[in-house]
Order: sequence, then C-alpha cells, then structure tokens
Amino acid sequence: MNKPVVKFTNVTKTYSMLKKKSDKLLEIFSLKQGKKGFSALSSVSFEVYKGETIGIIGINGSGKSTLSSLLAEVTPPTTGDISIDGETSLVAISAGLNNFLTGMENIELKCMMHGLTKEEIKEIKPTIIEFADIGDFINQPIKSYSSGMKSRLGFAISAHIQPDILVIDEALSVGDSTFYKKCLDKFDEFKKQGKTIFFISHSLSQVKTISDRILWLNFGQVKMFGEKDKIAAEYTKFIDWFNDLSKIEQKKYRKKMLATQKQSVNINSLEIGPEIPMKRRSNPKKEKVEKRHFPFLQLSFLLTLFVCSTILLFIDNPIEAITNRLGQATEVEDSDNLAEESEPAILTIDKSGIIKGRDVPVYLDSDLNENDIEAEVSFATKVFIEEEIDDSIYKVSVENDTISGYVETENVELIDDDEMANSTLSIETFLPLFSESIQESYAYLFAFLGADYENVKNTLRGLTDEYTNQSGKDILEYEYGAYSYYFNEDDIAETIEFDEIDVDSSIINEVTSESQISSSDDSLFYLVTAEYTVILDVSNRNIMFKIK
Repeated sequence: MNKPVVKFTNVTKTYSMLKKKSDKLLEIFSLKQGKKGFSALSSVSFEVYKGETIGIIGINGSGKSTLSSLLAEVTPPTTGDISIDGETSLVAISAGLNNFLTGMENIELKCMMHGLTKEEIKEIKPTIIEFADIGDFINQPIKSYSSGMKSRLGFAISAHIQPDILVIDEALSVGDSTFYKKCLDKFDEFKKQGKTIFFISHSLSQVKTISDRILWLNFGQVKMFGEKDKIAAEYTKFIDWFNDLSKIEQKKYRKKMLATQKQSVNINSLEIGPEIPMKRRSNPKKEKVEKRHFPFLQLSFLLTLFVCSTILLFIDNPIEAITNRLGQATEVEDSDNLAEESEPAILTIDKSGIIKGRDVPVYLDSDLNENDIEAEVSFATKVFIEEEIDDSIYKVSVENDTISGYVETENVELIDDDEMANSTLSIETFLPLFSESIQESYAYLFAFLGADYENVKNTLRGLTDEYTNQSGKDILEYEYGAYSYYFNEDDIAETIEFDEIDVDSSIINEVTSESQISSSDDSLFYLVTAEYTVILDVSNRNIMFKIK
C-alpha cells in the first residue's frame, strides 16, 4: 500500500482568547491559567496520497483557513501529529506577498524564500509574468492591487516554483474564465507529475470539477471525507437546510456550534499534548497563611467599633442626630426627584455610532418636530453621539459634515471601531451576486478604486452618465447603471456600486449572517472586510464596496 504524503492524526489547533493586549504579556509569562480557548480544529484525522486533489469545503468559521495554514506548515498544531512528505506552497490572497513591494519584486522575493537561485529566478520570471497576466501592474506596489490581482500573482508564483504539495485557499475564484482555464490546465499538469493539491473554496461546483475526494469541515471537525459526488450531495443538503432557516435561526445555530469550540485552556499544556488529570493535593503553607487572616480581621473589627464609640461620646443625643441627618438626606433626595421631573435626564455619551435606518431624519431640537428636520442621513452613515436624552434621543453630529442635531436612539447603533471584528468574507464570496460579465471582469473594475476621476473616465469604456448626487458626490455611471464609481472631495474613486444583483442567490444568507449592522426591516446590511466596507441593499438589489 502506498505511503500517504500527508497524514493528520488527532490534530487540534487551539487559540487562547485574549480580551486585551496586556493579556498577551501575561500569557508569555504564564501568569494567568485556565484562560478561555477556541478550538479552530479539533481531533482532525485524514490521509492523502501522492497525486490526489483534495477539495475542502465548509461554511465560514469551519476551520478551512486554519487547516490550510497547518498544511502549509505556517503554524504548528496544538496537539496531534502531522506528517508531510515534500515541500508545500500556500496560495491565498496576499499570502507571502509584501504590500510595499512591486509585483516584480515580490516574484523575486518569494522565489528566493523557496530556495531558487538568481539564475533560476531569471529563467522562470517571464513565465510567471505571462501566467499572471496583470499587465503594467506588475511594476506597481502590491497595495494597489485588487484581491483578484493578488491571487493571480500568488498562484502564478506558487505554480512555477514546482512545489510537491500545493495548498490553494480561496484564491482561484478570480472571475476571469481565461485565467481559470489556465489554472485547470496547470492542475492537470501537476497531476501527471504526481503532485498533491489541496483546493479550498466556497464554490462547490469548482471543488467537484477539480477534486478527486472532498473533505467537509464543520465548525472545526471533519464532518465527512470521501468520494466527491457523495460528499457534495450531503453538503448540498446541509446548505439547503441552512439557507431555509431564518436569519435568527442561523445565528442561533452558529452560536450553538461555536460554543462547542470554546473551552478552558491551560496555556502551559497547549504544545505538549492533552492535560493529564491529577489528584489535587493540599498546600499546607497556603492553609497556614489563610489562618493568619482571622486574627487580623478580628482586630480590624474591634478597632472600628472603638473608633465609632469614641466619636459617639462627643455627640449629645446621638440617636436624634442620626435621625436628623437621615431626614436631611431624604429632603435632598426629594428635591432631586422634583428636579428630575422638571428637566430631561441627560447622559454624556461621547462615542461613535452608525445609522441603522434608511434615510433617518436629523431634527433641529430634541422635541423631534417633523417641521424642524435639518437633514436626512442614509444607512451606515458614521455619527458621533454627544448625549443621550431621556433614554430615547441622541444628540449627534455627522462625521466629516456640518450636520448636527437629534435622532431617535432606535435608529443608531453604538459601535467601537477597535473591537469591531472584520468579516472573514473575501471579495470572491460576493461574485455569485454579479452578472456573468461582471464576474469575468470584476478584478479589473476593482482596480480603479483609488484612481482619480480623469483616469477612470478616460480609461474605462461604457460610460453612460456622469453627474453629482444630492450629497455632492461626483459619480461616473457605466453600462446604464450596471456599476458606478463614487468620488470623494479629492476626486478619488472611493466606492463602486453594482446594481441589479441576484438577491435570490444562496450566498445572500451567508453575507447577511456576517453583517455587523442591519436595518430593522432586514433590507439593509453593513459589514466590514479586510479591504472594504460593504453595504448590501436587498430591496433595491444593489451592493456598494468602499475602500477602507
């Protein structure tokens, strides 16, 4: 029987859950024990043989990216054994790429990191450039690339340094059918050479096309692993069941499953295997120290009584004095209550917030008179909340604007930008929402975010309208509204909007479940990814991506 080239045996990867930065220092010195942990993977076991292509599927949070890091030997397991026979190469968006270097410089750097000589790099560099096919962007810094361009370059480099095992993490959904065909041809070439491929994707159709077997991860555990048609059928049933759940039911399911991944962790035992239960022994020294506390407490109590008694000796009729004091306190409290009844309760907030309603009115005063509306602000507009009045009204000022006034608290969500975790969704996740033509060219379209007005107008074809909206934003509209660019006060394209998206796509549920803010009628959704802030408008069938 052939020896497996990759073997996982009871592999678990656990991360400690730190609430603040100072906990990292405490963790290093092991000053805190029994911390909360999160098992991204738990008891994962499988074997893969030479020349196989393994598809890895699962909804967000299932541990796919953690598995790819373990396969690429980027991170070690917490417990369990991993055996990998050969050199691995990870292809993920931005993996191993330096944002401040050009594409050309990144080719040289990544090839050198894999042990290639200068002569070998010089020989394969033209082939990598031709395969990536990103034009003049090859001489631009990576930070100016779209996520699709980054993944194209990353795949081109990894595919030509001849690894024994190729790990592809969500980096093949680049939208360009020509490039996708080149990737499939490269896979066939790898298979003929007996190389092993791990292909991680949300697209079940791509996984079925490429893979020999499929591994289904579900919240850190291997749900199924085997013949691709059988696993794909079972996974489709699960996705259909999940999509039929309401948004609330989906969140409850996620919360329930995530709870199974949380545990109490002894940091000292994370890298040395499971903790061995031991009988707890008493500490006689500790018991002696605790016994010493009792005399000290007794003396403290007696001293307090002595002081109080001494004070009372100098007060005539102490009972009457105490009664009078309580009466004065009651009068003060009653007067405070009267003041509260006559004046609104005002609480200083001084926090950031975000509008969670559609076209929310901002009033001139706290009476919220409909005849005194200063302006209307749109969903996901950032505001600064100064005060809260009677638990129902916020005094706010709109960021980067001169608008200030009063709004109902139900229309604003308090946020903390430092604690607001980014969504794990990549731009490729949204592709099923777009038309086929947009899917094929999306990387090119996103590349114009950050470009100036004249550059976009003079380069992109298909311009059908240009105008300034009510908010003063200059807009270039293409293909009769299929997509539009919004420009800031510096004439830089900061937002791209797509209309007529497919709101019946199964991906809608995944996007909405990842949203950080949603409107009360569940028609508007706001989420923040690593690269963009995203606003999805289900009722009007459009979606906007704004560069961060």
